[in-house]
Amino acid sequence: MQVKKGISIKKTIASFPQIFWGILLLGFVFSVLSGNFLTGRNLLNILQQGSFLIVICMGVIIVKIMGGIELSVGGVMSLAGMVMAYTIVNFQFSIFGGILVAVVVGALAGGFNGIFVEKMNVPSFIATLGMQYIAVSLALVINDGNVVWGLPEEVSVISKSSILGIPFLIFITIFAVLFTFIILHYTVLGSYFYAIGGNEEALKLSGKKSWVYKIIGYSLSGIFAAIAGVMMTIRMQAAQPTIGIGMEFEAFSSCVLGGAIAAGKGDAIGALLGGLFIIVLRSGLNNIGISTFYQLAIIGMSIIVSIVITIFLNKKMNGMV
Repeated sequence: MQVKKGISIKKTIASFPQIFWGILLLGFVFSVLSGNFLTGRNLLNILQQGSFLIVICMGVIIVKIMGGIELSVGGVMSLAGMVMAYTIVNFQFSIFGGILVAVVVGALAGGFNGIFVEKMNVPSFIATLGMQYIAVSLALVINDGNVVWGLPEEVSVISKSSILGIPFLIFITIFAVLFTFIILHYTVLGSYFYAIGGNEEALKLSGKKSWVYKIIGYSLSGIFAAIAGVMMTIRMQAAQPTIGIGMEFEAFSSCVLGGAIAAGKGDAIGALLGGLFIIVLRSGLNNIGISTFYQLAIIGMSIIVSIVITIFLNKKMNGMV
């Protein structure tokens, strides 16, 4: 009687994204260097601090799948936060009203990106970079470059609220990831996003209006950036006009780390893991007391090395190396 072989450990390990093992390695290293790194409280704090990046990644991955480069999300995040706070403090909008206006601003910014790219044939890199400058400029103009303070007490309540001990902002992040995952894998819209990145001409020949879906994709990216701005404003209980600058590069790097190395590739889980890698790395460096003067260099080098390894392993798995 022949005994069936068990599940291959090698195949099981290979089935996990490479960046997943990178996160585990970072967690192990920082837990050795700092005994309190893997405590429940610290992990929740890490997730809460990084929730904004993960939400932004959900929009960036959609644009990346379509073959675009999204560099406006940091500015849109800053602008949305300022719009929310300013309308609440100066125009006595309700919290819901301020959030709604902020999300509309994000959708409009993303929609204009899509129009510039699709209808005016502006490269996505240029269009979104231009929108980044526009958004940051508007964020600075709103309150003469100053922070907006004086949000109502209800904002503080939302910031400190939790469900089953998990901060409310983390639940928003979980919802954003699930929403993006469902859109990409279980809806016709998601299949069109992949088709645009994989073979847009074939999609056009099938009679589909690819420009509509491209604008929708960019609009969703703007909405996610606005939600991140709202979350940051709620957590800080104030709005800072340049708070999102730099987030666009971390979000783009997160998506590439998560496997979105070419148009038509990537998914929400990969973007989530890529974001977690950067979040854990940044938090771990803080935890062990590395000076901020060195952190940017360490994070930058780690991202470059990780992306090179990810690309190499993907090529090797596909028989290209």
